[in-house]
Amino acid sequence: MTFAETLASLESDGDAYTVRIDDTWAQGRATFGGLVAAAGNEALRQLVPRDRLLRSLQITFVAPAARGTWRIEARVLRVGKAVTLAHCEVHDKDQVAATIVGVYGMARPSAVRARPQRVSAARKIDELRDVRYQPGVSPTFAQHFDIRWAEGLRPFTASPQTPTKAYIRHRDPSPLTESHVVALVDCIPTPALSMFTAPAQASSLVWTLELFEHRFDFPPDAWWRIDSDLDAASDGYVSQTSVMNDPTGTPIALSRQLFAVFG
Repeated sequence: MTFAETLASLESDGDAYTVRIDDTWAQGRATFGGLVAAAGNEALRQLVPRDRLLRSLQITFVAPAARGTWRIEARVLRVGKAVTLAHCEVHDKDQVAATIVGVYGMARPSAVRARPQRVSAARKIDELRDVRYQPGVSPTFAQHFDIRWAEGLRPFTASPQTPTKAYIRHRDPSPLTESHVVALVDCIPTPALSMFTAPAQASSLVWTLELFEHRFDFPPDAWWRIDSDLDAASDGYVSQTSVMNDPTGTPIALSRQLFAVFG
């Protein structure tokens, strides 16, 4: 199932929602975390009007979510004059797989405006080759994305701590949506894996995504770019920050994640 087909499978089920996930979205024994977040956002969007733009998603990954049918229990926590807060739990069978809080806010006049500075990649996209998807080697979900590495070294190359920049896009030809961009932010591995000499696992525990621009009308085949770096790493846990840039090079989102690394 493509990304759009997966989200389109979301259906109301009494006071909750269900969504079907096939095995092409696997990430080890779990499902790609970006899809978990996007499915939760789609459920919350059934309750929150679109004129309240997505400002933040706060996701805690509680347990691996396997392929099959998930149940998503969603509710609105508070509706203010400009901001709605909503919460959902993603259930895989009888296990909570993730909890998500969404913050959705209308635009309002303000004297304060700032955004991260544009930072260009050292190499242009046309100079780069696609990262080849290798069944049995690459994470299964990676077949749904195109990736071109612009800066930094790839996983398991024993590199020192190095920021990474990668061009990314969905292979799904459907029009882009807010939830497409949510998933896209999470599609490359943590730079921590580049420091390993051999394959090792990393698992996201907590992810906070903040969007400060909301233009999603780019062609499906347009290239976005994500710049990532480690903030700290010790005791088997890694904190990292990423900035998402739209196809015009404008920074549009800030991502912070806490990973557990095994090795």
